[in-house]
Amino acid sequence: MVHMLPVIGVRLLDGRVGSTLLLQLLATSDEVTLERRYPEGEQRYLSYCIRIAEWVATPWDPVIHPGVTELLFGPAERAGPIPFTPSLVEPGPLSRSMLAGMWAAMSQELRQTSPTARYYAEKLVRDGGLLLDSAIPLRLIDLLRDPRDVLCSIRAFTSRGAVFGRREHQSDDEYLEQKIADYLDRLRAMAATPAKVDRIILRYEDLVADLGRQADRLAAWLGLRLDAGSVLAGQEQRRHHMTSASVAESVGRWRRELPADQARRIWDVLGPELEALGYMAD
Repeated sequence: MVHMLPVIGVRLLDGRVGSTLLLQLLATSDEVTLERRYPEGEQRYLSYCIRIAEWVATPWDPVIHPGVTELLFGPAERAGPIPFTPSLVEPGPLSRSMLAGMWAAMSQELRQTSPTARYYAEKLVRDGGLLLDSAIPLRLIDLLRDPRDVLCSIRAFTSRGAVFGRREHQSDDEYLEQKIADYLDRLRAMAATPAKVDRIILRYEDLVADLGRQADRLAAWLGLRLDAGSVLAGQEQRRHHMTSASVAESVGRWRRELPADQARRIWDVLGPELEALGYMAD
């Protein structure tokens, strides 16, 4: 019987929250397997399996999805839901079973290259509802950062060509409202995680203030040894990933860079959720 690799699933408030640093830290253990190419965690084996399994549970719509002929006899790159309305199977349970089966097969392959692995780590693309409902052993890390600082970092990084979900011709105000709504949804989804799921919250501010302490906390939670020193020693090579002059200046940068009305708007909507996580209005 193939045993599925337990997953360390990293859920993010957004980009620019310290996920690269966190994955670099996890990668210091040979008991964690993940793609160690920079930026770590972007090559997502599990999310690929989830996407395929999600198709199975998606109701077929002949207007937007390929039908039997197109899907089964057309170009090989075409994909989508079951190309008809099934009467012999229940798509929901089938989707969960297929995800578990795919992950068991993927686990077998991952163990070929990482025989000492006890975990697989990945930044999850979405909240992972299907994953939470599957039989895959899961531990969740919810990685947060003050959204006001996130917006400042995103704006600095988009000058290098990144998009971060901004639609073409979208105004600054429209983009801000979109981000605030996204953050509210994500914070509430994290807070609503079932109690049976083993979960830890990490904040960017704590990681950059004392990586060693947070590494010890995370290592104790996972039962691993993590080497914060080796991560810190290599940070100079990653300076191109930073948008502040220093790590210290990346915390609270919104007080210098974010227009006051935008900072107030963010807090007005997200304040209760953020205050519960240790953030302050001023």
